[in-house]
Parts: sequence; C-alpha cells; structure tokens
Amino acid sequence: MFTHAQLVTLYRSLRENRVLSVYIDGSTTDPAALRPWRVPLDHALKDLRVWLADSSNHERETFERCVHVLEQRLAEFSASLGAPGWVAFINSDESCLAHQVPVPVPTLAVWSAGPCLAPYMRVLKETRPVIVTVADARKAELYRYWLGKLTHVETVRAHHVVEGPSHMGASPRQGFHTGTRGETGHDAAQRALLEGRDRMLAEAAHRIAELAGEDSWILLGGTRRVCARLSRHLAPIAPHRVLALTTFDVHSSEAEITEAARAGASTLRDAFDANRLADIVELAGAAGVGVVGAVDTRWALDRASVRDLYVTRHYLDERAAEAEDAVRSALDQDASVEEVSGSAAKQLDRAGGIAAGLRFRPATVEVAIAV
Repeated sequence: MFTHAQLVTLYRSLRENRVLSVYIDGSTTDPAALRPWRVPLDHALKDLRVWLADSSNHERETFERCVHVLEQRLAEFSASLGAPGWVAFINSDESCLAHQVPVPVPTLAVWSAGPCLAPYMRVLKETRPVIVTVADARKAELYRYWLGKLTHVETVRAHHVVEGPSHMGASPRQGFHTGTRGETGHDAAQRALLEGRDRMLAEAAHRIAELAGEDSWILLGGTRRVCARLSRHLAPIAPHRVLALTTFDVHSSEAEITEAARAGASTLRDAFDANRLADIVELAGAAGVGVVGAVDTRWALDRASVRDLYVTRHYLDERAAEAEDAVRSALDQDASVEEVSGSAAKQLDRAGGIAAGLRFRPATVEVAIAV
C-alpha cells in the first residue's frame, strides 16, 4: 500500500506513460458467484475497448498487453481477493504495481496518461497509524494499529521506591514504631506509589509522542483517572490528535482493542476534518488562506498555492474527471490530499464537494470571489 510520498513518486514517474489503472471492490459477496467482482470489471474493460475503437493500432495493442498482464495477476485469486479492495497500475512497458487495500474501492478500469489516483484517496486515509495506549497506575501498554492490524510495541512500567518514614528526625529506637510524630508507613508507601505512577505517565507520554510523530492518531484506554492525566501530558504535544475512550480497558482483549482503535481513529479523523474545514470556510469568507468550491479551488491549484486539498466521496464519484485533475495537480505541488467523511463530508458537499487550505492567497482568487 502506498503512502502519500510514494503516491507522489508513482505519479511523477508514470505521468508521461500510458497506464491501465484498475480498482476492484473485494467487499462484494455473492454466494452464487465464484468471483463476484469479475462481471463489473469485464464491463469496465469492455467500455474501454469501445472508447479506444478509433485509436491507433499501436495504442489498442498496448492496451491489450496491459490487460493480459492484469489477467495474469488476477489468476492468482481463485475466488475472493482476500481483502476489501485491490488496486493495480500497469504501465505500457507491461510492468505492474498491484496490492490489496484495507478498504472497499469502486470497481473500475481507466486507461490514461499517468495513473488514475483519485479513487486511491480513500485508501490513503487508512495509512495514518494509530498509537493505542492501555494504562493503569502500574503500567502502560503501547500498541500500534496500522492497516487493520494491532501490534504490541512496548510496556512502560511504574517503579516505586519506598523508603522508611522519618521518625522525629532520627532513627527509631526500640519501643517506638515507625511513623510516630512523622510520616506513617502507609502514607509513605502511598506517596511512593503516586510518584511512581506520575513518573511512568511522563515516560509513557514521551514514548507515545515519539511513536506518533507528526501525524499519527493517539487513543487512550484503561483507568479513567490515569487516562485523564496521560491526556493532559499529550494534549500540548499532539493537539487535536488525542482521544480517550471508555470502550476498552486493561481487561480488554486484543480483538476488542483493535476494534476500538478502528472506531476511534475514524472519530478522530472526522473531528479533525470538520475542524479544519470550518477553519477553511472561515478563511475563505475573510479572503484568507482558504478556498471552497470547484472554481476557486481550481484557481488556487493552477497557481500552485495549495497546501492541503479536501474532497468528498460524492465529488470523486460524480465529477471523476475534475477530481482526478485536482488530485494530480495537488500532488504535483506536494500538497496533501484527504477524502473527508462523516459530518465534514456533509458540510463540504453543501459547499461544492472540494476545498483547499493555501500556502498563500493568489490575487486572482480574490478577483474570482469578488465576481
């Protein structure tokens, strides 16, 4: 599966080549069909052959060679694809980059100059890892959730040092018990436990921040009081990327933690997108570094001023050619691209289905808005 950087490299390396891009929905199930994705794929390839009917013999032959490579790769699957989706990019030199993807994608085939990348945006959003922590006062278990798999990374433990309590400024004599007119043994032990817990949480927060880097989501579960303290440590380090959940705790199985990580990442992503889009809408209204809608976003893309591009699934499906052009242009200028979902998608669809945060605001965009 490609990261954003790898997708940019792929696009730039193949932009001048004829490429057969194939996306297959592997989530479709039909008990009566051995390969339920085969029929829609055949229809897509047939449509391409009709579209190429008036093209040169060389191009039609190149296309058929790419289809032959595709069929060789698909022969590996006797029934299902073994994943929610599958993607292949087959170059005119018959080289093929193909892999399973963890989310369903629409079944389609595209023959174009350069790879068709817009449908890959729903895949790209799944590449952001999630750092999951399950903590109580004794330890913090750190996991990484990525591409549907949960991996245990390490355990951060609390180490308590309990010293004998002071006794009137000197060592206790025979006939006295520890704690007389000083700190009791129980109080000293409790203080040491709390200090050990706090040291453990500080160390855990440091490790979580290291693992999360600049973009990973962070999910916290376990004892509520401990999670609240850990969240306070992390909030300044990773603003808008931390979420404490009550859906899993120290007794949860790895399967339960995995499901909580999947749902929690979706919640964080939707909230992050909604906040970012609200900022862009406000900036667009104030003629700042944000634009909303197809016309203004296209102007910004044409002037290489886009920092991050946001599109909805509806826009990708209903305006596929424009979406593809926008995604390619964004990748060309090293902008991030995000397919938004949830409440953010509903908000953006009302505004045209596409928006962008800008590095700077071209004067031409201001003219377009004024008109």
